[in-house]
Amino acid sequence: MTTLTEDDVLEQLDAQNNLLSFMTTAHNILLQGIKRFLPSLFVNNDEEIVEYAVKPLLARSGPLDDIDVALRLIYALGKMDKWLYADITHFSQFYQYLNQQKEIPGFADDVTWDFISNVNCITRNATLYGALESMKFADFAAWSEVRFSGMVKTAMTLAVTTILKELTP
Repeated sequence: MTTLTEDDVLEQLDAQNNLLSFMTTAHNILLQGIKRFLPSLFVNNDEEIVEYAVKPLLARSGPLDDIDVALRLIYALGKMDKWLYADITHFSQFYQYLNQQKEIPGFADDVTWDFISNVNCITRNATLYGALESMKFADFAAWSEVRFSGMVKTAMTLAVTTILKELTP
């Protein structure tokens, strides 16, 4: 499994032009981060255990290839803070929601605002969230959908990179 650098993550997320492609990429990156973190929970570098027990669990069709299942396991073992569990779950649920929509909302839509307003990585960053909030609720003359969409995308990208840093084994 290839380990993505922060630059790789930033490039991949920045390359996405719509909310669904962004969330699909973020979901895949977060799953990769979780799969990279999981082996550290099971073994003390025992090659035999990794080869015959851990790898099958993490395999493409293995039980821990599902982000929600893997996340619950990590949280149940007490290896993840509640806020981090909530943020990754929120990303996963929003991704699943977007996959079911016929019309994909944009970065500046209210449903996206509701999503980012519930992501701890974003709301805990008072400067970032304050800037987003003031732009979201500014009068129409000062508000630019393109600028606001860019800020939302940046905030979501920062949230993904923050989550990945927390998932470092």
